[in-house]
Amino acid sequence: MRTTLDIEADVMAAAKEIARQQNVGVGKVISRLVRQALTSPEGAAAPNTADEVASPLTGFNPFPPRGVIVSNELIDRLRDAEGV
Repeated sequence: MRTTLDIEADVMAAAKEIARQQNVGVGKVISRLVRQALTSPEGAAAPNTADEVASPLTGFNPFPPRGVIVSNELIDRLRDAEGV
């Protein structure tokens, strides 16, 4: 189904990166993430220790957000800046 959504830039960048890594469309990634959020128990705490179950989408527990999305473009810029 087609519709128009106002998605914030950082969320879209993250969804595009996941879609690129999984070789699927951005819409499929966003649908999967929204479905996961809607079907998870309300108020469930996110895993915060290494002993808890890893994310089914990525296979690991991510670090807490720092306000920056790490994309391949960012990594390339950092490599260029370091001369690597």
